Amino acid sequence: MSITTPADVRQAQDAATVAQAEVVALDSAARAAELTRGDEFASALRQCKRLIWTAAIFSGGVNILFLASPLYLVEVYNRVIPSGSIPTLVSLSIGLLIALSTMVVFDAVRARLLIRAAARLDRVLAHRVFEAIIDLAPRTGANARNAQMLRDLDQFRTALAGQGAQFFFDVPWMPLFLIVLFIIHPLLGGVALGGAVLLLVLAWVNNRATRESARVAQEAAGRSYQFTDSIARHAGPVRAMGMEDALAVHWHIDRATMMRRQAEGSDKNADMASVFKFVRLILQSAMIGIGGYLVIQNQLLAASIFAANLLLGRALAPLELAVTGWRTIAQAVVAGRNVQKMLKLAPPPDLKVDVPDDHVGIEVQGASYTPPGAKKPALSDIDVTIRPGEAIGIVGPSGAGKSCLARMLVAITSPQQGRVVIGGVEGRHWTSESLSRLVGYLPQTVGLFPGTIRENIARFTQASDEDVITAARRANVHDMIMAFPDGYDTRVSEGGAGLSGGQRQRIGLARAMFGSPRLLVLDEPNAHLDQDGEEALAAALKTLKSEGCTIILVAHRLNPIAHVDRVLVLSNGELQLDGPRARVFRKVRTELVRSIAREPVGA
Repeated sequence: MSITTPADVRQAQDAATVAQAEVVALDSAARAAELTRGDEFASALRQCKRLIWTAAIFSGGVNILFLASPLYLVEVYNRVIPSGSIPTLVSLSIGLLIALSTMVVFDAVRARLLIRAAARLDRVLAHRVFEAIIDLAPRTGANARNAQMLRDLDQFRTALAGQGAQFFFDVPWMPLFLIVLFIIHPLLGGVALGGAVLLLVLAWVNNRATRESARVAQEAAGRSYQFTDSIARHAGPVRAMGMEDALAVHWHIDRATMMRRQAEGSDKNADMASVFKFVRLILQSAMIGIGGYLVIQNQLLAASIFAANLLLGRALAPLELAVTGWRTIAQAVVAGRNVQKMLKLAPPPDLKVDVPDDHVGIEVQGASYTPPGAKKPALSDIDVTIRPGEAIGIVGPSGAGKSCLARMLVAITSPQQGRVVIGGVEGRHWTSESLSRLVGYLPQTVGLFPGTIRENIARFTQASDEDVITAARRANVHDMIMAFPDGYDTRVSEGGAGLSGGQRQRIGLARAMFGSPRLLVLDEPNAHLDQDGEEALAAALKTLKSEGCTIILVAHRLNPIAHVDRVLVLSNGELQLDGPRARVFRKVRTELVRSIAREPVGA
C-alpha cells in the first residue's frame, strides 16, 4: 500500500502552482481570443504549436539522413569494391556513422519534443477538464461516466507523445523516397507507388471492417466497468441480500459482448496485418526480381537493387503503422474531439464577480428543471424571493423537488428555463472560487473525500488551524473530533467510510460553515443526528442567524424548521405555499405537515 507523505503533497501543490503559472504565461492573448470563440482545445493545441513544428523539422532531418544508408551501399558497391580503396571505404564508413548518429539524436529529440508538447497540452487543459467534469456532472446525472473526459484527454495526450504521432510526421516524407526510387528507375518507382496505394486501401478496409466491432466493444466495456463500480460501492446490500449471482448474470452480458466484439475486431486486424505483411514481402521480392531483370538489361547497377529495397522499406513504414495502429490513432482523434465538444458544453463563466460585502439574497424567477434522463420536470415555474439574512424552510413529500431547488440555490445546477440570481448576479455567471467564499452547502449525501478531517473541513484549501477550529466550533463538532485518537488529523476514506452517519453529517456541517458563509443551504441536516447532534445544529443555526447569514433548510422534522422565518411547501415540483412558518402550518393540516412536524405546531 502506497503512503502519501507531506513532502509528496507539497511537491504536488508546487507542481500545480507552477503549471497554473505556465498556463497563464503561455500565449495569454491568443488564449483569451480562443476562449472568447469557445474553442479551448484548439487554443491548447496552438500553445503546443512551436514544439510540434520543431518536432516536424527534426522529423525531416531523420528522414533525409536515412538516405545515407542506401547512398553508402551504392558507393561501396560502385566505387570501393571495384577500386579496392581502403581509405575510401573508411571515409564513407565514418560519414555513414556520423549521419546515422545524427539521425538517432534527431529521432530522440523529436520524441522528447512530442512528450513535452503532450505535457504542455495536459498542463493547459487538465484543470479546465477537471472543472468541466464538475460542471457537467449535475447535467449528466450521477451514474454517467463523468471522468471519461479526463480519460479521453489522457488518451489523446498519450497518442501525441507515442508512436502513433510518428505516422503524421513520416507520411509527408513518403514522396521523397518514391521520387528517389523513380530516379533510380521509373519501373521501380512505379512498383513502389502501386504498392503504397494498395497498402493505403488495405488500411482503409481494415478501419471499415473493425470500426463497428470496436465501437460496440468500447460501449459494452464502459457499461461493464460502470456496473462493477456500482456493485463495489454498494457491496453491503449486495452481500446481505444475496444478489451476487443475479447481478453477475447481468454483468456477464456486457462482459461477454465486450469480449466477443474485441475478439472479432482483433481477428480482423490480425488477418489484415498478415495480409499487409504478405503484400510488403511481395513488394520487396518484386523489387529484387525487377531489379535483377534491369541489371541483366544493363539498365541498372547491381548495388541499386539493395538501395531500392531499403528505400521501399522506409517508404512503407508509415503505412505499416497505419494498418497495425490505425485503431489507436482513430480513437485518439475521437477522444480529442470529445474533449473539444465537452469543453464547449461547459465553458468558463463569462463574467467575473466580486463577493459582495453585504448580506446575500436570492431571486428565483420562473425556474424550471428536468433532471437528465427524466421525462417529468423536477421543478416547474418556481418564483421565490429570499431576502438577505432571512431563514427559509423547504418542505414537501419525497420527489417534490426540494433537493433540486437546494442545488439550484447554490448554482450547482442551472434552470433550463428562468434564472436564479444570487447576490444580484445570475448563478451561471459566478465563478466557483468567488461563490465558495460566499456559500456553505450540506447535501443529503455528505460526500467526504479521502484525506484528513481537517482537510475536509477546510475544503482542501491552505487554511489556518484557527479557521478550521472556528468552523468546527460553530458546528459544535470540535469536542467530537478531539475525541478521535488523531483528532483533526484523523484520516477518512472515500465518502467518510469508518465514520457513523451522524459523524459524517456533523463534519459536513462544519465544512459548510467554514469561512463564515453568507449563504447557508442545508439539505436534511438532521437526517442522521441524535439528540445531541440536533441540539448542536440548533445552536449553530441560531448563531448564524444572529449574524445575518441567509439560511435555507430542507427538512423532514420540526427541530430545524423551528428556526426559520418562512416555509416553502413544494409538491410535484410546484410551489404550493410560501409564507410565515406558523401561518403555513395552520393552513395546511395534512399528513404532509404532520409527517414533517411530528408534534403540534403552536402559533
